[in-house]
Amino acid sequence: MAFQLIEINTTEQNVTCPYCHQAVLDWTQEQYIQPCEHTLFIAMDLGFEFISDAFEQSMPRSVDEIHANDEQGIHIFNEISQATFTEYQMYKMDLGVEGLYRYIGFSPNEVI
Repeated sequence: MAFQLIEINTTEQNVTCPYCHQAVLDWTQEQYIQPCEHTLFIAMDLGFEFISDAFEQSMPRSVDEIHANDEQGIHIFNEISQATFTEYQMYKMDLGVEGLYRYIGFSPNEVI
């Protein structure tokens, strides 16, 4: 496994980057998603909200291909897990809807 999985059980918890400490997910802001230079992706089981070019290039399928071929439903965790990008942390958060999650990936190196 090329990533460390960190599970968060609170549905509306703010998330800060473990490297630069920027608030990447801040529920008190109107624009609550603010990727920093370490953010690889922000995705939900429903699709991607943000993805860096470096991470998308490491995936077997592009985001456009994933979203275009979702007749069977999108399995974001499976798509992310197949990426060849190494050494990153992935936060997995419950969305408050049974079986749906948000995933946020961070690299120790700047990717944006």
